[in-house]
Amino acid sequence: MAREILSVPEGGHLTLTYGGTESNFLAVVVARNWARENLPNVKTPTIVAPYSAHPSFDKAAHYLGMEVVRVPCRDDYRADVDALAAAITDDTVMLVGSAPPYPHGLVDPIREIGALAQARGLWLHVDGCVGGFLIPFLKKLGVDVPDYDLNVPGVCSLSADLHKFGFTPIGVSTISLEDAAHVAYRTFSFDDWPYGNYTVDVFPGSKSAMMIAAAWAVMKHLGEDGYLNVARGLLATQAQLVAGVEAIDGLRLLTQPEAGIVVYISDAFDIKAVAEGLTERGHAIGVVKEPPAIHHLMEPVEDDRFVDAYLASLAEIVEEVRSGARVAKGADQVYA
Repeated sequence: MAREILSVPEGGHLTLTYGGTESNFLAVVVARNWARENLPNVKTPTIVAPYSAHPSFDKAAHYLGMEVVRVPCRDDYRADVDALAAAITDDTVMLVGSAPPYPHGLVDPIREIGALAQARGLWLHVDGCVGGFLIPFLKKLGVDVPDYDLNVPGVCSLSADLHKFGFTPIGVSTISLEDAAHVAYRTFSFDDWPYGNYTVDVFPGSKSAMMIAAAWAVMKHLGEDGYLNVARGLLATQAQLVAGVEAIDGLRLLTQPEAGIVVYISDAFDIKAVAEGLTERGHAIGVVKEPPAIHHLMEPVEDDRFVDAYLASLAEIVEEVRSGARVAKGADQVYA
């Protein structure tokens, strides 16, 4: 089912993992080991990524003896392909794009990054952990979202979380490879001990089937029609939230939402103070550091009154901040 949704091509390979960090970690392992064979002159294998890419790439590099070079994004918060190209050195083995990056929610120009990867002979991984199980259904509903998957020339691997917009329990993600033969680059095999052969092509040695079974049940229950209905509901909730935010003087969207993430900012007052007020009132929000913004990973909400209540709180808190009755208390909020 996941292969079908993600359009994994014939001859490709998909593996279930525990989460997006493991999926991205395995992609980095494959790229590093692929480079040992295909780019033998590399001394310190390096990943070139947009500033907006997930920290799991730096985490993987930390464990694997690699380096990450992050380059600024364009003014529209998408990856800057020219900046990626300028950062490539003789040690570069891997490029990263996201669909979308978590902070701002806009899909990187994967076709252009793919062309760059092909021209330079580099591995390209697309982190679709956020949008992988949403974008295919948005496209079927006619939403214009940039291409991002393994069918884009130059894309070698793709991660996508079922426990986000697949709506399965936390603990199920995917790592897909354009060529199944590349699984060998992440396979560990050992038999020099009394019990015999030990071979794995993922990070854990043992793995519970419970989350996989639960994910299977959710996907069978929803089916394609269910996921399309979820996408429709998400778009409706998103439209309600966007309209409400735009109606409040002093707030504006950072960008028009594209793949399930709404981010809004203020040029008139301290958005951090607004964020603190929303949190104090029990509203679950995310906070973006650069630029300071309030962040929502959308879900469909059947009862419009929930969003109306949020918007009512937002309007009241904005007035408190605007009048000086509420100021930010200090430390930034941190969200995993």
